[in-house]
Amino acid sequence: MARQTLTLSRISYTYPQATHPILCDLSVTFAQGWTAIVGDNGCGKTTLARIACGLKIPDKGSVSTRLPFAYCEQDPRIEPSMLYDFACDFSPEATRLRTALEIPDDALWRFDSLSGGEQKKIQIAVALWSNPSLLILDEPTNHVDAACRERILKALRSFSGIGIVISHDRCLINSLPSQCLCFENGRFVMRPGTYDSASEQRERELLCSQRTHEKAKKTAAALQREHIRRAEEASKTAKRRSGRTLDKHDSDGREKRRLAIYTGQDGKAGALASTMGGRLERAWTDVSRTRTEKRYDGDITFDMQPYQRKTLLRIDEESIPCGPQAALHVPRFYVDSTDHVGISGKNGSGKTTLMKHVISLLSPDIPMLYVPQEYSPEQARLLIRRVREESSETKGRILAIVARLNSDPDRILEGEQTSPGELRKLAIACGVVDRVALIAADEPTNHLDIHSIEALERALAHYPGAIIAVSHDERFLDTVCTRRIRVERTEDDSRCRIL
Repeated sequence: MARQTLTLSRISYTYPQATHPILCDLSVTFAQGWTAIVGDNGCGKTTLARIACGLKIPDKGSVSTRLPFAYCEQDPRIEPSMLYDFACDFSPEATRLRTALEIPDDALWRFDSLSGGEQKKIQIAVALWSNPSLLILDEPTNHVDAACRERILKALRSFSGIGIVISHDRCLINSLPSQCLCFENGRFVMRPGTYDSASEQRERELLCSQRTHEKAKKTAAALQREHIRRAEEASKTAKRRSGRTLDKHDSDGREKRRLAIYTGQDGKAGALASTMGGRLERAWTDVSRTRTEKRYDGDITFDMQPYQRKTLLRIDEESIPCGPQAALHVPRFYVDSTDHVGISGKNGSGKTTLMKHVISLLSPDIPMLYVPQEYSPEQARLLIRRVREESSETKGRILAIVARLNSDPDRILEGEQTSPGELRKLAIACGVVDRVALIAADEPTNHLDIHSIEALERALAHYPGAIIAVSHDERFLDTVCTRRIRVERTEDDSRCRIL
């Protein structure tokens, strides 16, 4: 049987009210096997994927024959349309998927009460079970722990159709795809291999481009100096050709000028200066063609001090409900005004439950920012409206922080669509500007591109106030947090262990 392909030809798409297209004249072919789409937040990865399967219609361009597809959304809370069909199916394939991803039969009937990681597993299982020709996964390993990531990866390797995965998970995109569609310097470029091999090729090209750029600048600078010298020489020659400075009785001088003009010797300097001007213009054109890639990142300066109260929270030892029947046993501990506390543990162990319990005990007069795992459409609208309605000065400060978290500040508020990663950056920027005493963030690196995660790590590591962060990203927790709590689940209940 012939191998299927999916081709997008000259695709352009602009969001309503946006001044610039998110996709412009893009052509790409997806073959059987896995392709990773990688790039900075807000560059159009999800828009491209939704156009590929027909969930969005491009303004211009065309998509080849529509294929039966399954699309896993970024938001794990979105219930799969065929969830209950899958729950009622005990065929060998359905059973194999439930076993491979460790999904209990009863979990399928209480989807809304599950953790984000458990919901994500079910989304992927239902998508694979539907046996599509085209499978698109948008951030499939957000919210999942390391063991679950390995199970998902193993299950995805068995898919034989056209697979498209949008991800910033370096483990996943270095294991699954055979090619990467990379957003680079304002355009998408298809590169063979995994993310690391594509990045290495990109780095070699950037190094070559940088050397060419520097060489072109040196050439243009040398031509600029020569152009100035020749222009000055031509100006001196023009003065010599003028008879106004000669005595009216100096007939020999006038004869020499007429001879120089007649033979053309006196006009050479002007002609050479004119020629040099053309060469200089071409040289600066070469410089502009080799312009190096612009990145939005940098360190954030915090104009604030820790909160005036040394201790923000005191938590007494107690047990709190965690799930339908289990409990979470919380030890006695405290959070000081400069503590950076990291909470880790397996999916469903009670990490988010612990965080929500802790911040519920915070005094109402202590300013706090809570960054949830996912923003609802209403929460997103309120956040964007808040930024748009700020004074010019405050808005400028917020967008300056967003820029240092690796997003284009001119684009982030355009139109009606702000990516989940950019929403998190906006929220954190607002919290910094508000000088909140405590930032509580549930999976703060979810949806963020690799450069943005590194920028966020640098920023939060130096945040003068308190932080409580729930995350599966151990590197992030090691970089940002000074204290750790691990939630460990037993057969019946969960317990917190202070590390």
